[in-house]
Amino acid sequence: MKLMINDKEYSFIFGFGFIREMNRRYSVVEQGMTMKLGLDSTLVNFFNEEIETLIEMLKVANATESPRVAEKDLIALVDEIGSDKLFNLVLEELKKSEFTKKKTLKIENKIKNSK
Repeated sequence: MKLMINDKEYSFIFGFGFIREMNRRYSVVEQGMTMKLGLDSTLVNFFNEEIETLIEMLKVANATESPRVAEKDLIALVDEIGSDKLFNLVLEELKKSEFTKKKTLKIENKIKNSK
């Protein structure tokens, strides 16, 4: 996904590097076993429209790309285009990526069915 922020184009990739970093941040060790909960816990917060999670996801998705986007610029982007639009853009990308599609659709369906 590409976004124009302050007249610069930034790329955001929700691929293997994104999954690896989210798992690194959100892993739990229980009885010697590491449970990688990165995407699962992130998606739950994302579907609850947690803006801090949205910003974190965008920062991680851009971390392997050049140029790198600053957090303050992402916050300004939310003000500029609105959080609803940005959540929708990210959701569409999560549904496209082979690395995030299956879990995104699974959690989205669970949430829809629980309402």
